[in-house]
Amino acid sequence: MSPSVRVSGEAGALAPLPDGRLWPMRSEDRNGGWDEFGFTPSGFDADAGFYNWLLPTNEVICDDRTYQLHGLMPDAGLRFEAFLGQVPPEDLPDLLEVLEPLLARVGDFAIEYRIKRPDGRMSTLETRGRVVAGPGGTPERAMGIIIDVTERREAELETLRRAAVAARMQELTAGLAAAGTLGEVRDAVTSSLRALGASGVLVADAGQSPEVLLECGDLGMAAGRVRIGTDGPVRTAAVTGDPLFFPETSELRRRFPQSVEAMKETGAVAVAVIPIGGVPRMSGVCMIGFDGPRAFDAAERAFLVLAASAIGQAVHRARIHDVEFNLAMALQGGMLPRTLRIGTGVEIARRYEAATTGIQVGGDWFDSVQRADGSTLLIIGDVEGHNVQAAGMMYRVRTTLLAYANRTADVAELLAQTNAFVCEVNEEADNPLFATCLLALIDPVARTVTFSRAGHIPPLLALPGKPSEVHHHEVGVPLGVEDESAYPVWQQAYTPGTVLLLCTDGLLESLDNDLDRGLIRCRGVLDGQRDEKLETVADDILSANRPQGPWKDDVALLLARLT
Repeated sequence: MSPSVRVSGEAGALAPLPDGRLWPMRSEDRNGGWDEFGFTPSGFDADAGFYNWLLPTNEVICDDRTYQLHGLMPDAGLRFEAFLGQVPPEDLPDLLEVLEPLLARVGDFAIEYRIKRPDGRMSTLETRGRVVAGPGGTPERAMGIIIDVTERREAELETLRRAAVAARMQELTAGLAAAGTLGEVRDAVTSSLRALGASGVLVADAGQSPEVLLECGDLGMAAGRVRIGTDGPVRTAAVTGDPLFFPETSELRRRFPQSVEAMKETGAVAVAVIPIGGVPRMSGVCMIGFDGPRAFDAAERAFLVLAASAIGQAVHRARIHDVEFNLAMALQGGMLPRTLRIGTGVEIARRYEAATTGIQVGGDWFDSVQRADGSTLLIIGDVEGHNVQAAGMMYRVRTTLLAYANRTADVAELLAQTNAFVCEVNEEADNPLFATCLLALIDPVARTVTFSRAGHIPPLLALPGKPSEVHHHEVGVPLGVEDESAYPVWQQAYTPGTVLLLCTDGLLESLDNDLDRGLIRCRGVLDGQRDEKLETVADDILSANRPQGPWKDDVALLLARLT
């Protein structure tokens, strides 16, 4: 049933008219007027038409308002076919299908249908009435009122259109809101092509140095083929600020013949080229392609302009994100040591991976000191927070430890001196920070490892021929929390082939947010692969703890084999 015809009521059978359409059978009873039913139209004070339709003869008795509503001149000789002639041809089959069962049984009915006025305007009318029976009990008359509901119907349709646009925009923006990088924006737009009804999207900067910023779907193959020249649709939309809509290829050929071949290669038939406003330092344009002809009515154009703006803003944010992230990574990479200094009898592998859920640097770090006596000091730590302030504190803590490391072999004293420094810095800071730290001093002569930790994750030690163990010895408070803190020390003898793991909590908790499970996973790798190359073991430890998505926190680890 056409959406232009709406109905409620009862059903039955009709006889065929000469032209083949179904219509009520004629009866011998041809009487009937307004008075016969006990009321006249003048008795009602409403902007409505009234009618009495004699079903067997198709004669219609009605008031002037009914004629006006149908765009007809008053004529007492008009039959129902004249009113039916005002219905658009495309709606007529559905209307006849609705009327057939309604007029075959006695009862109330309500029908909504469209008519075309003499001036070409379309109106929507609603009739409510009742089918009444004649003396024989069969349906004989339909009587009721007719009102013009065009404005109401248009308002309802506009509400539905707006709701549809809102639903499509919500589907599009849901993915864009969580997208940080250009890659994530590309994935979000690709997933939203169905909501757009599109086959592909391309975003370009059409400024002095034209650049394709994003491609996905079929238009993703168009980078380098879609022309961003001075006379092409992309640059034209950017310069004029007006969106361009091409419902089919012939429209594009008429205005921009030079772009037709490039579009043909992408498979796009209809194209919308929409400038993106409000983006600083960018003449952004969003091109949306469709694999078939597209009727760009007012509602569709409004939606596509909104969609293009949302995509363009997401691309702009992602570009800023990527630039800032790369700068942050360069900053943090510059703070970490390029090489690790180790003494004799120590083989080492290191790993650092930044969390990729944000753009801010973190405070994880590691280092080593080759002491004059031949011993090696391994250091790993984590400053709270993920911002430039945390990175700055990390660098200061690291350099402080390095400065003190050659003065003393007492790891507890090293932590105490560094803690005093951090507490002093925090006294003048608007936002005090603290740091965890673990020190491991390897003495290759005595074959001992001396540990001390300030609130840090315990080390994991794997002695040859024995299961690996987590050393949960007493721990001191994090650096910067309490002045004049004491840091416990413990010592572990080792034999050649011992493997030592120091790490930060990002390694252990990113997969399931469970520190103990993370330690168990690491022990499983060490117990099964301690004789493998150290670089391989380090990679496998990362793999065992890596989440499906990005790391939730920065990850740092030092893996040492003692010989």
